[in-house]
Amino acid sequence: MKKNLQLALALMLGLATTVSAQDWSVNSNTRVNNHDVDGVTSMDTEQFTRMNVAFGGDAVSVNASFNADYNFGGDAATFGVHTATATTNIMSFASVTAGRMALNFGSGRIIGSNDWNNDGNTWDGMMFGINNDFADIHVGYASANMEGAVEGDFDNTQMVFNVSKDMGDMGFNLLYVSTDASGSESTAMGLDGTYAMANGADVSFGYYTAEGFDGTEMGLMSIGVDYGVNDDLSVSAGYDMYDENGFFLASGNIRNDFAGTGMRAITDECDVMSFGGSYVMGDFTLGATMYNVTNEAETIDYSVTDLSLGYNFSENSSLSVHMSNGQSDNEDNTRMWLGVHVGF
Repeated sequence: MKKNLQLALALMLGLATTVSAQDWSVNSNTRVNNHDVDGVTSMDTEQFTRMNVAFGGDAVSVNASFNADYNFGGDAATFGVHTATATTNIMSFASVTAGRMALNFGSGRIIGSNDWNNDGNTWDGMMFGINNDFADIHVGYASANMEGAVEGDFDNTQMVFNVSKDMGDMGFNLLYVSTDASGSESTAMGLDGTYAMANGADVSFGYYTAEGFDGTEMGLMSIGVDYGVNDDLSVSAGYDMYDENGFFLASGNIRNDFAGTGMRAITDECDVMSFGGSYVMGDFTLGATMYNVTNEAETIDYSVTDLSLGYNFSENSSLSVHMSNGQSDNEDNTRMWLGVHVGF
């Protein structure tokens, strides 16, 4: 498998060179993690490298990205194809994209790329898009059927429908996803909205619902506001209301653990209040966000604080330090990570 991937990379690079690639980039990220759970400390260093290549014209374009991952002290280095797509226009009013795509629809709660790990989330299939004065519409389809195969039965079909619309100061995004796996169905729907107020505040809301293959129903309503005090300082506040089983989909951009941020996906009925802000001082950026998670039964009560400090060496290189601390009656979870990003 590794040889096949290496061959695919070599062929893609050769093709890109032949047709004179219009755009390419390489991004390298080194992340040093320190994780402390109730006094038990662990540390590891991760190395992520991603190369992006894009070439073609208005009629047909090709985009591809490749990953190289290594965890010091862990398994051997891995290599993989992150995305590989081809897009063609249809009479200048629509487009068709086929391949492996990193998608972000709306807030990303249901379908988001989630790049905390180098592999992220991707979606394999074809996407039909229409962008006109009325709305931006995307319809996606993917299917696989291997019943009776040596590897075991596998029958999976997925449909994606997304429509977004900007109307002056207001914007909406509606997403619907349907999956049929060997007769078992699951669905998810999300509605996002934004409104830019005259005083400079941006208000957002979201409603998300999903039903799993086993019939488990999940739901979430959220509201938030972001306000730019001045060119350097911005503040935000949010309130999330989770239904009985919370809301978490692995295809979204929210993780179900403390990696990447102290705020993790919620799988219980509860309310989450958050307050945060960021301040820019030249090449330095300071950020802080506090979360408080509670429910009426008082069986859930914990808080999380995220702090970050970043410095930009140049347009493509930066250094960042993050700390996330989650405290509850049963657990004290602290995570710190240092990130170095270099790209060109």
